Amino acid sequence: GETGSYFKEKISPGFPLMSSGCCRSYFGFSVDFFKAADNTNSDVLIGAPRANTSSSSRIVERGAVYSCPWTSSDCQQLQFDSSGDRTNTDGAQMEFKSKQWFGASVRSDGEHILACAPLYQWSTFGISEREPVGTCYLKKGTTVVEYSPCRSKANSPEGQGFCQAGFSVDFLKTKKVVVGGPGSFYWQGQLISDDVSEIFSRFDGNYITQYGNTFATKSASAQYDDSYLGNHTHQTGESDMKIMCVRVRDDDGNNPHVHPCGHSVCRMVDLLVGAPLFMDRGSDGKLREVGQVSVYLGRGGFSFQSPQVLTGSEVYARYGSAIAALGDLNMDGYNDVAVSAPYGGPDHNGLVYIHNGRPQGSNPSPSQVLQGKWASSYMPASFGYSMSGNADIDRNGYPGTHTHTHVCLYRVTAARPVISVNATLDITPQIINPEEKTCTLPGTSTLVSCFKVKYCLKASGHGAPATLSFRVDLVLDRLKQKEATKRVLFLHGRISQYSKNMLVNNGKAPACEEQDVFLRDDREFRDKITPISVVMEYSLDYQRAADSTGLKPIIDVSAPSNITKQAHILLDCGDDNICKPDLRLLVKSDRQQIYVGDDNALTLEVSAENRGEGAYEAELHVYPPQQADFTGVVRSQALSRLSCAYKKENQTKMVVCDLGNPMKAGTKLLAELRFSVHQLSEEDTSVKFDLQIVSSNQFDSTSPRVSSVTKLAVLAKVSIRGTSSPGQVLLPIANWKPKEPPVVGDDIGPQIVHVYELLNNGPSTLSKAALEVEWPYQFKNGSLLYITSYETEGPINCTTDMEINPLNVSVRNTPRETEGRNRNHIRKRDLESRETQSDLQTLDCTTAKCLRLRCQVGRLERRKNAILFIYSRLAVNNFLRTENQNRSYVVRSTASFSVIEMPYKNLQSELPSNSTAVSLSVVWVAEPPQAVPGWVVALAVLAGLLLLSLLIFIMYKLGFFKRVRPPQEDCTEKEQLQPEENGNTDA
Repeated sequence: GETGSYFKEKISPGFPLMSSGCCRSYFGFSVDFFKAADNTNSDVLIGAPRANTSSSSRIVERGAVYSCPWTSSDCQQLQFDSSGDRTNTDGAQMEFKSKQWFGASVRSDGEHILACAPLYQWSTFGISEREPVGTCYLKKGTTVVEYSPCRSKANSPEGQGFCQAGFSVDFLKTKKVVVGGPGSFYWQGQLISDDVSEIFSRFDGNYITQYGNTFATKSASAQYDDSYLGNHTHQTGESDMKIMCVRVRDDDGNNPHVHPCGHSVCRMVDLLVGAPLFMDRGSDGKLREVGQVSVYLGRGGFSFQSPQVLTGSEVYARYGSAIAALGDLNMDGYNDVAVSAPYGGPDHNGLVYIHNGRPQGSNPSPSQVLQGKWASSYMPASFGYSMSGNADIDRNGYPGTHTHTHVCLYRVTAARPVISVNATLDITPQIINPEEKTCTLPGTSTLVSCFKVKYCLKASGHGAPATLSFRVDLVLDRLKQKEATKRVLFLHGRISQYSKNMLVNNGKAPACEEQDVFLRDDREFRDKITPISVVMEYSLDYQRAADSTGLKPIIDVSAPSNITKQAHILLDCGDDNICKPDLRLLVKSDRQQIYVGDDNALTLEVSAENRGEGAYEAELHVYPPQQADFTGVVRSQALSRLSCAYKKENQTKMVVCDLGNPMKAGTKLLAELRFSVHQLSEEDTSVKFDLQIVSSNQFDSTSPRVSSVTKLAVLAKVSIRGTSSPGQVLLPIANWKPKEPPVVGDDIGPQIVHVYELLNNGPSTLSKAALEVEWPYQFKNGSLLYITSYETEGPINCTTDMEINPLNVSVRNTPRETEGRNRNHIRKRDLESRETQSDLQTLDCTTAKCLRLRCQVGRLERRKNAILFIYSRLAVNNFLRTENQNRSYVVRSTASFSVIEMPYKNLQSELPSNSTAVSLSVVWVAEPPQAVPGWVVALAVLAGLLLLSLLIFIMYKLGFFKRVRPPQEDCTEKEQLQPEENGNTDA
């Protein structure tokens, strides 16, 4: 809430012990430990710079410092100054203590307490303006003196008028105090140090006090203005050195961003410098404010190695705002450190990172992250804004740390006991001989091979209970995930997992147990090479290990939480039990080349051989191309019977064939694998099969990879065929008379249709071809075959060198369905060549004038065609001329094609071409057959009916229709059918 809170908690969340300051008092803005020299009491000092504690109504938000015992939640305000604002002899107000932020900083050395009010103001002599010089109070027992080093005659901003002494303070081991005044000398900043004893002895209640052993930094040139020297100070712990905050630029001088280096500084043996506004570039190249801490490892004196960096991970979290030395939390001999990010976390309540020390510096990965959980309603929680550590406040033998949240929240973290665990796991024997069966399965007489698993735990931890409870889990054959594939099981229970609660005496001898494990029959599993992994995992029962306050210990993070040991199955591989096969592989294809576009059957002849020691789980891996499908294994007496199947591995298709487990030394296998290769692309030039023998052996587990490459070829069998409908015309045509000028096609003559089909029988595709038709259209200055129109089907487009249908006769083409062919196929009998008679005159381009139709044919894949229909009329009038009568003719058109291009740029191909001819027979009949008159037909029908009636009458007279039926098989029926004249009658 809005009320400052104090509680204590473990490194990880535990139970809180809360007490509250007043509302909006910033209770917890500063924190420190107060531990007396005799260790009689341990308190936490907490500053509340906006607390209203003054009895005087004129002073508002004087500020306060509280002392909070670790053992209870009863915080008491410490009395430093309760007086009002002082005035001079003229009654003018000289001090302004309202909103002075007393308690903004507080430090203790175990004997003295120094608390400051950096926003304290006073009115300088002879000047009516107020200046925020800041002031401090030093307390020892019940004695309190004021210490205001910047309340001097060096007033105004260029002096100490805006000093704001006390924003940071600390004690030195030499019994001195050091105070930072970041506003001196136009905010260049200043550090001032005096003896504690002199501060007490020279205090006289005056505004200005002179000290004899003062050390202070002086004013520098104007280029150091706004440096804020003294904004933070911290004792190193090794000497009386102070680290000061200055504003610096990046080393590259480009100054893309400025961050306040030294915002927080801490030195244990080495030096850590925080830069909470440090900006780093993310994966997208953009700058992000993540904060950074630089770790300088000391070389001795004031010499340091090149810095290591700890970089924040959250944007705007201000990682590095505060750094606290924690001492050796995990008792590993290296000091640990806490780094805060006051605005980090999912709710931006703040985070504190615990980084453990190690020989090469602080571990970049935090061992723990403490998260703020309480926030004010009117400003961020700022958990970790200030921190202090390296004090065993709860007397558990471990140093602790406390942090505070910026607004109304104070948090103490006590170090938990750290338990070091030493776990061991042993397997005896480590090599299992399947032939040596010394154990018996419980409840049966079955002998099995077995080995022993012994596991031990040893634990020690300062401050931990005398007896610790651990849960131990043993997992057999960890690499085999499925229970059915486990090769070993516990002898008692026949299970692969075993759990046990073990009690270990703290700091005493290890606790040990032993279990028997047996090897399953080798016919129940295939893998004999992979080591059998036995994993031991353990975990502490934290509830039973907690102390009376509920404080739980933790396991040393450097200790592994599990141990793995391996056993091996004895193999027939020599004394070292390591099989080293010598795998050889040969492959040959039964085809030298295959055609693009065809469904090509291809067989690989494979020879697999092992010239070394046994190869376990040996498999033949065949990696076919994407265009190939595995169709099966050739079965033959001369070939090995392999079991093969398709598998997928990392999205790669392969054929896996079992070669044996093991594939013994000297084994040679011959096999043939069938594949179907199809859907080859136009860019392919060959198909490649990769083959390799793979085993589970540790050494020489694979054969060299071999390849079978089959070249691709292009073959397109293109044919052209044609037909004429009708194939013969008889002249003269009865009742036909010429008409000039012709209006319809019948005025010229009967319709003649020539059809040409260009068919690609494949298997390859053609992309472009040319088709040319030579058409006899004129004979002896008269029309011969007059074209009325043409049509196409498929990827074909035609043009002519002459005008089609210049007489513009009306076109009424005969439907193609009535032309004795379907729409896409020409009957074979229509394509049979007709034998020309020796007395026929051939009318083609050598004896008649021809026009040409030129056609471009597009892409034709396998079994695709392009068809040209030419509709024409036979010019009958030309054949009725005297010189052309009484003769028969063969009118012939020809078509030729040539393939221009095929779509295979990477393959050479032959471009096919061919031609054909279509003939029409025109036969002259001297006397055309006359039609039979109707009366002749009627007379013939009547004569036939008369003859039929006479024949029926004669047969009737002869008794033809009174015939006896033929005899049947039933004797009774035969008797009944006999006539009475034969004398057979019923009795």
